[in-house]
Amino acid sequence: MRNENLSVAKIRKIGDDIKLGSDSESDVIYYVLEGEGYAVVEGKKILLKKGDCISYSKGVEYKHLNGLTLLAISFPPFDRNKRVYSE
Repeated sequence: MRNENLSVAKIRKIGDDIKLGSDSESDVIYYVLEGEGYAVVEGKKILLKKGDCISYSKGVEYKHLNGLTLLAISFPPFDRNKRVYSE
């Protein structure tokens, strides 16, 4: 779902190949729908499991590792071109 105020997406992490980065425009909330895995946030590893919720303000560096199915809510809407990678 996407409108002018926010976007919602279901994301399934099947590999650890995503790069550490931040969103330069959007704040985002992730809700763990299924699985167990880790998020790396500002250099710290955080265990996430089904039912957990985590949020990131724009500019916070993070990535999610394999094993998670997430519901992502971004506001303003997620724009891949606004994601800045640091690794």
